[in-house]
Amino acid sequence: MSYKKIIGLGLLLTFALLACAAEEQTNAAPETSVQETSDGGQDVANTDQSSSTASATTAPAEKQSTVTTAQPKNDQNSDQSQPLTLLATAFVDVADYWGVQPFATRTNQLGVQFHNGIDYFTGQEKVAIQAVSDGRVMFVDVYERQPDGAFQINLAWQAPSGEIISYSLEPSAGPADAAKIAEQKVLAQKMMESMTIQVGDQIVQGQFLGYLYGQDDWAHVHMSVKASDRGPEQWLCPADYMSAVGESDLLTKSLIWADRLYKGSKQPKLCNY
Repeated sequence: MSYKKIIGLGLLLTFALLACAAEEQTNAAPETSVQETSDGGQDVANTDQSSSTASATTAPAEKQSTVTTAQPKNDQNSDQSQPLTLLATAFVDVADYWGVQPFATRTNQLGVQFHNGIDYFTGQEKVAIQAVSDGRVMFVDVYERQPDGAFQINLAWQAPSGEIISYSLEPSAGPADAAKIAEQKVLAQKMMESMTIQVGDQIVQGQFLGYLYGQDDWAHVHMSVKASDRGPEQWLCPADYMSAVGESDLLTKSLIWADRLYKGSKQPKLCNY
């Protein structure tokens, strides 16, 4: 073998030994993984067994809150130990409403118009509103109704048993002309300013919520109850959940409403199926 070949083989052997040493050093380094932080950045966290146990018990508060906010908003649905019980009226003073439009399904046997809740009509310009049940507030908004552009306040909360109770505070009913709509816009702002609640608040049955401002005898609070905030809409008759409905004047005032609308031709119940 020539002298040059011997030198070449020696250099090749040296390079091979250096490469093996470098690979062993790399394999000895601790493994790392990338973990998202709550603010969208990235943390490098040691994943060897001893440090993973420590990080599980000393996680920063901001990382724990990320897990909490990822839970479903309707976590109250699992509490079936508190069946839904409603007050008979959304008005603080039961003398403030003159008529009631009852609940009616689309296929009700009486043939009254479909209505997914109960309306409390008043001829007063300002009426105090209360919560008919406990719950957590989901939204409170000024709403421009389509297609006529009339204004109202919409609010809703979820009861501990999971149902969704919603109010629409409407200064009037039916179509509105430009002048009436302009006044409703002002009244809607006044109603919004009177609201004592905001999203996320826990409210209790009978709590004062704000005021309905009316334009005429058809000013009203529309109250509806939905089975849950999941799946297809399933509307429930509010009167079925009112413990004192038999002691109230709701049925009497629903007949007054029916007389004005149907001229005595229909005698509705509070829940028309």
